[in-house]
Order: sequence, then structure tokens, then C-alpha cells
Amino acid sequence: MQNRVKNIPFYIGIFTNLTQDHLDYHKNMKQYELSKWSFFDKHKVKKIILNANDKYAKKWLKKLSDKYTIAVTIKDTKQKKYSKKWINAINIQSNSNFTKIEFESSWGKGVLSTCLIGYFNVQNLLLSLASMLEMNYKLSDLINTSIKLQPILGRMQKFNVFGKPTIIIDYAHTPDALEKALNAIKSHFFKKKIWCIFGCGGERDQKKRPLMGTISEKIADRVIITNDNPRNENQNKIIKEIIQGCINKEKIIIIPNRKKAISYVFFKANINDIIFISGKGHENQQIIGNKIINYSDQKTILKLLEKKYDSSIVKKNFHHH
Repeated sequence: MQNRVKNIPFYIGIFTNLTQDHLDYHKNMKQYELSKWSFFDKHKVKKIILNANDKYAKKWLKKLSDKYTIAVTIKDTKQKKYSKKWINAINIQSNSNFTKIEFESSWGKGVLSTCLIGYFNVQNLLLSLASMLEMNYKLSDLINTSIKLQPILGRMQKFNVFGKPTIIIDYAHTPDALEKALNAIKSHFFKKKIWCIFGCGGERDQKKRPLMGTISEKIADRVIITNDNPRNENQNKIIKEIIQGCINKEKIIIIPNRKKAISYVFFKANINDIIFISGKGHENQQIIGNKIINYSDQKTILKLLEKKYDSSIVKKNFHHH
């Protein structure tokens, strides 16, 4: 929309999904859709890889029939007839350490293993696989590499210290991302109690606030509503708007100070519980009013984990997960 990539020729363009985000900029979903579509329609993109489980991608695939397209799907054999090449995952199995993805494709079949958590990471992995195959990497090499991939800082990043609750940090700050992340945790850590800590940014899309309240309450066992980046909006107003989406008020605790919210849960939670901290991910600043303060969810957690532990153990742990 801002013409920043207008004259760049892309060898590969990937479409992951389209969900409610950036609506403070695009105003509505129709505009947002048109802006993503324009990348494939108006820009120079030689090969187009689409997550064809997405309803928009299904529609686009048919419109792009004269272009070089690759349909990437999970349990959907219909889309490959509309594309030049395809990958379809036929079976996905998870345990608490790994996910195995059995797939068929234009390049042959195989099984990818990954320690990344969540359905969206399965999609991301398959989209990456398609890109690498298009760049002529060998399928067998890619299969051997997938198991070694580690989560990025602040993206479904797991902190596992013996005798402490499992903590997961993620950047999810939209209704869709929050729902996907919480569902991923729920299916991954079967029957464990989930604490969800999150807030919503000030001066950004307000419509998403009650939706995120509803989602967190529906999936998590306990919800702690705190500050994200309130900016120049009143923090209590933001929190009130999130709570408008909640029915089950006894599930919810409000602790505006983010560090206090995380500490509170850390000491209340059981060893077998999962603490999910959402919204800021990799960020190491918080914007309150016009002030930018140094703040990081990771640092807060590492400090808490270090209270009882030799810091070298935690440092080692920190890099592993």
C-alpha cells in the first residue's frame, strides 16, 4: 500500500493467511484483502506459494491460473488441480516434544519432524519447504534439517526448568493469533492447566479487545489481564474493553503492571501448569504515555527462574528452547 516494494522483482512470494490485523490502517477486511492481493496481482512475483487451506487463497488460486503457483495444504487434495505444483500434508501427529508431518508433493513424499509448537508452525514449515524446493534444495536434506529448527525469540518460545511451571512467550496480539496459540498449547499439553497473561495496545484497533477477552476466557483456565503498550490511552479503559468480552468473571484477574502480573502467576502456578504470556514476544520496550521504558517478558521470566536456580542452568535452557 505504501509502495515500498513496488519496483522490486520477487522470485518467490508467499501468502500465509489473512485475518483481522492492522485494521487501524486498512479500515476494514476488504481493504486489507485487496492490499495483500495486490502483491500477487500487481507486483513482479515469479513464483507464488499459497497456503491453500485459507479461504482467500482458494479464491486467489483460481484467479492466478496463468501464473506459476504452488498450493500448500493440510488434508486437502482438491487444491492441487488449480496449481502448477503442490504439497499436501496427509497426517499430523504430535506428542509433547515433537510433531511429525507426513506429506505428499510434486517432489515426492516424506515425513518432516519439528519441535515447533502449533498448527500454524506446521503451515509455515510446509510453506518454507515449498520455497526451498523451488530454490532447488534437495528434499532429503530439508527433511533432515527440519528437526533442528528452533523457535525464534518470542515466538511460541518455551522455558522449561525442572520443578517449575512451563512458560511460553508469544507475540500473538490479534484475536486469531491468540486463539491459535492457546489452542496449540491446549492440544500440545493435554489436560494441563493454562494461565494466560495478555493485554491490548493503546491507540490501535479497539474492536479486537473484547474478542480477545472472549477467546482467552474460553480456552485458558485462568486469565490475567495486564498492560501491553497503553501509549496515550487510559490503561483502565483498555482493560475494561477487553473484559466486555468476558462472561466468566471469576476466571479473570486484573494486574496492570506487567512484571507484577507475571510474578503473581509464577508463584501461584503449580509445577505442572503452563503459563502463556502473549502480546509482546521479542520486544524489549514498553510504551506508557509518551515514555518508552525498558521492559522484556523474557528478562522478567529469566529473573523469576533464576531466583531458585544457578543462572548457568537457565542460560543453557534459554538457548535450547
